[in-house]
Amino acid sequence: MADAPAGGAVAGRGGRRPATYAHRGSSGAAPENTAAAFERAIAEGADYIETDVQLSADGELVIIHDVTLARTTDARLTFADRAPWNVHDLTLTELRKLDAGGWYDEDFTGQRILTLDELLDLLGGRVGLNLELKSPAANPGLAHAVAARLRPRRDWIEPGAQPLVVGSFDEQAVRDFHALLPDVPVALIAYDVPTSGKLTELAEWAFSVNPDIRRLRPEDAARVVEAGMAVVPWTVDSPELWRWALDLGAAGMITNYPYALRNMLRGRDPVPGAGVVVQDIRHHSPGDEPPRAGEHVVLRNVSAQPVDVSGWYLRSQSSARIVVGDGYVLPPGGLLRVHTGPGRDDATTYHNGRTTAVWNGTHGDSAGLHRADGTLVDLYAYIV
Repeated sequence: MADAPAGGAVAGRGGRRPATYAHRGSSGAAPENTAAAFERAIAEGADYIETDVQLSADGELVIIHDVTLARTTDARLTFADRAPWNVHDLTLTELRKLDAGGWYDEDFTGQRILTLDELLDLLGGRVGLNLELKSPAANPGLAHAVAARLRPRRDWIEPGAQPLVVGSFDEQAVRDFHALLPDVPVALIAYDVPTSGKLTELAEWAFSVNPDIRRLRPEDAARVVEAGMAVVPWTVDSPELWRWALDLGAAGMITNYPYALRNMLRGRDPVPGAGVVVQDIRHHSPGDEPPRAGEHVVLRNVSAQPVDVSGWYLRSQSSARIVVGDGYVLPPGGLLRVHTGPGRDDATTYHNGRTTAVWNGTHGDSAGLHRADGTLVDLYAYIV
């Protein structure tokens, strides 16, 4: 097993506080994988920034999650004739022309795609880094390129340097990177925990296994720990799931809400609360026509006072934003169903008029409930 990164919590049940990994930065509060999200995560006390690296058309290492630029930039407008807007089809000069923040909120307009070097400089000695080699099949040579770029960065790879973990869903890419920089801890990211035989093999060279929290069973987490590796599940976005992960012995958790997780780990309330909670998410309703047209979120006022939720909004795990319209005041005990699609509004139902579904009906999803000023007041997650 590779040595644990210096300074990081590594044992969920060993008396040390589990590490907080900010998923693509503090992406519940800022556009993912941008300087704004990374600075926010550092300010919120995250132990690690978790982020993704790919290759541009001219071989530059850039920080972005999706293989396509369509979701998190204005590539559709800037390069209207370049569909499907793959990262590896544009040069760094072209990528720098894109706005990577306005899609999330107009307040973040002007955020840009960073290079790996820019990210390392931004993080400095302030926080650890969990770097995912993203989609190696679409980025041939990615592991070698990252290793070559990291090799001269002694501030990140020498003993006692800032904590660094490099991982991927692609085991061969992780192996290739490990062969080039064997002293840097590596992680296998997975949906399900591998078999016991495979874990024994991985433990010879890997630091951690990072499974999907919604598919993680207690016995599987125990097998990882018994093999001598850390369990660092993704993406864990509610107090209930955080407690579940702690019970399973997680050495750390990857989350969109690092500040709330840190609060809970320190014995504080994860979020301040504002009298209204997410009671349920219906990602599918029987009889939907077309399918999933009836998906909605149920909000409940659990306080003794009326609460005006005008302008409040929800964010899904992938940062889709669902806004409550003006004029909605929930009486004590009152419910409001916030639909993602079109429909007829009434006193207890609001429709956003979206043309596509939001909530994940495959494995599950999570929602952060925010007041109009952006303050997070509740977190909810469900497992399908």
